[in-house]
Amino acid sequence: MPRTSFAALCLRAVIVIACALVAPLAAAAPILPPMKLLVVSDGNYPPYLFRGADGRLQGILKDRWDLWARATGVPVDLQGMEWTAAQQKVLDGEADVIDAFTFTDARAAQYDFAHAHSSVEARLFFHSSLGGIHELEGLRGVAVGAKAGSACADWLRGHGVQWLRTYADVRQLIDAAAGGEVRLFCADSPVARYLLVEMGLHDQFHESQPLYTASFDWAVRGGRGDLRNFVQAGFERIPRAQLDAIEGRWIGSPLRSPTVRRYVIGGAIAVVLALAIVVLLVARNRLLQRRAAELSDHDPITGLPNRTGIHTRLSGALLAAATQQRCVALLFVNIDRFKTVNDAFGPRLGDRMLQVVGGRIADCVERFGPAGRMGADEFAVVLDGLGHPAEATSVARKVLDELQRPYDVDGRRVYASASVGIAAYPGDGVHAATLFQNAGIALSQAEMHAAAARRLQFETDLRGALERCEFVLRYQPRYDAASGGVVGFEALLRWDHPGQGMIPPGEFIPILEETGEIAAVGEWVLRSVCEQIRAWELARLQPLPVAVNLSASQFRHRSLDVAIARVIAETGVNAGLLELELTESSLMHDPEDAVRTLRHLESFGVKLSVDDFGTGYSSLAYLKRFPLDALKIDRTFVQDAPNNADDAAITTAIIQLGHALGLRVVAEGVETNEQRDLLIALGCDEMQGFLFARPMPADEAAKLLLPAFAALRCA
Repeated sequence: MPRTSFAALCLRAVIVIACALVAPLAAAAPILPPMKLLVVSDGNYPPYLFRGADGRLQGILKDRWDLWARATGVPVDLQGMEWTAAQQKVLDGEADVIDAFTFTDARAAQYDFAHAHSSVEARLFFHSSLGGIHELEGLRGVAVGAKAGSACADWLRGHGVQWLRTYADVRQLIDAAAGGEVRLFCADSPVARYLLVEMGLHDQFHESQPLYTASFDWAVRGGRGDLRNFVQAGFERIPRAQLDAIEGRWIGSPLRSPTVRRYVIGGAIAVVLALAIVVLLVARNRLLQRRAAELSDHDPITGLPNRTGIHTRLSGALLAAATQQRCVALLFVNIDRFKTVNDAFGPRLGDRMLQVVGGRIADCVERFGPAGRMGADEFAVVLDGLGHPAEATSVARKVLDELQRPYDVDGRRVYASASVGIAAYPGDGVHAATLFQNAGIALSQAEMHAAAARRLQFETDLRGALERCEFVLRYQPRYDAASGGVVGFEALLRWDHPGQGMIPPGEFIPILEETGEIAAVGEWVLRSVCEQIRAWELARLQPLPVAVNLSASQFRHRSLDVAIARVIAETGVNAGLLELELTESSLMHDPEDAVRTLRHLESFGVKLSVDDFGTGYSSLAYLKRFPLDALKIDRTFVQDAPNNADDAAITTAIIQLGHALGLRVVAEGVETNEQRDLLIALGCDEMQGFLFARPMPADEAAKLLLPAFAALRCA
């Protein structure tokens, strides 16, 4: 026997003996079960985990962990969230287990994985307009989408794909592909197929051969082998048939590893007759077809029929109406300002609001016919059995009245209105497609009329809003990138409308500019900020600089410098604590005049900065002449900088340009840890965004200020 083989044999013998000695000790050490197990996963990952019409989590993972909890007696708190946040919670020790997790070598360095019983294939899904993807070389120069933090994204980066765009979940990924933002994407096959069928897009996309097949199960943070063994022991108490039955209920057959699948298929071929195999395949296909049909005509957020479901029900109503001589109408309902609500409070509250809206509409039209969600913020109603087309108008008014009531969603009061378009059979068409088209046209006209009426109402309500004290200020902190301390605030104007709640400035500032009231409101903002700074000083707090946005019309107003000088003098504020933010477009409207105005403002001692830098057409020749103190990187570059090479390059260039000119550089709209880490690495000076703090009232902002004597002592 060769010497090396003998040595290896001896080493193995030593290891076996050591394991035999240690095993009883390990077995004797009791593992204390946790009081509760916190399990996290992607909350929008059907059929594994997603929210039903009632907002509750459901799917394979929910059923599987419920079974585990019953088997062990340990309660399980299963939470669905963004995928990157789920991974971070486990790494930070804020969660015990992450599920639906694909094994990779890189992840194995940070997590302890279960003994996987399942595997998953990942594929490229590409739009039918593309000829086909046969090799990775075909991806050069093509934008590819993937879920942020997914094994797919890591695999694509590892294989040289440069134009990679990531999205929070697979549903957003498919929405982007359907909208043309990307033409192909990488995703786990079961989830992508499920969602494509559910969203009615399965005919628009083809799929490649598998890119890879990987183990697919749950994991714990690295070094928590005791917890992994405890959880694994809990699953071993559950018969495998019960776990397979859960997967069978949701996707027709359990996900098995390739090795197990080959044994099953081989055994089936050896034991079962060919005719029996054919019968089983046909039965399975019928089951999948029934499941796909159920998913294809219902909206997953509200549980109402989707566009396909409404079209089917309308066609049936029209067929009955033709034989029974009765009237049918189709209503299209659009929720006004829903995008504003969604952007302000996030998609979770937006989805809850859609559920409430869907429920209100369904209750209003219950005796006439079904309500459904067409997509985004648009709903539809089929009114069947009307005595006269005019009845549709009264039902529409009832729906509008109901939707204008305030919404209490997750503890927040939200206001919204709606627009309705009506198409009636037979006057507006005798076919479903024609009624769809005419209802859409009527809705567009109603929206235009509503927008014009809303603008007129806004203009009317804005007159006197200042005197009625309806304008309020919110302060968003700015943080030092190096130390993490608060270094200033940005004052943000809001309109607290008595009937519609808090309205963001983008909806009323243009009206103020057109009506000429921006000068008075702008001076009120300046005065209020200066008075607030003085109030902090009088409260023996150490005030920090506060930035105020100036609109283009304010900056061009000839009395701007007079108004600012008057406010500074009358409030007695330290001018160095006031920073004026101007947009590139306002500076470049008349650059020479801008240079004179800025130098005059600089003489007062105020700080000057350029807001949303990079979105306009700044001339570098003028930029060096402007007496500026800071550049603010626009949020559009910050948002995609961690995953988009172009945005990262632009962000890098702005930071380097600002530093070369001796300016501070501030990043706006920082919302993720990845954005923060990249900006720190690039040398950005200050940051602000929802990751750190949302805009807050002055009394909350005061809690972030140091006492004056403490600040003096630190200095």
